[in-house]
Amino acid sequence: MADTAHSTDFAVLRQRDRLEFIVLLWALAALFLVVAAFGRLLPRAWRPFKSTGKSIIGEAREAANTVAPFAFMR
Repeated sequence: MADTAHSTDFAVLRQRDRLEFIVLLWALAALFLVVAAFGRLLPRAWRPFKSTGKSIIGEAREAANTVAPFAFMR
């Protein structure tokens, strides 16, 4: 017989990791939304990054999607 307890534990861990990732992604998106909004208030010459033509929400989402996976590297 197959050991189903091990596979169940693995499924629970995957579900927990998925939930943690989603919560972290939302938190980072909120943080980067503030950063992107502040960046838009600066004069163009003072902006640390060139504008890519995305909306503020698009920039925040892109930044969050770039940073979030690093929290789960093992």
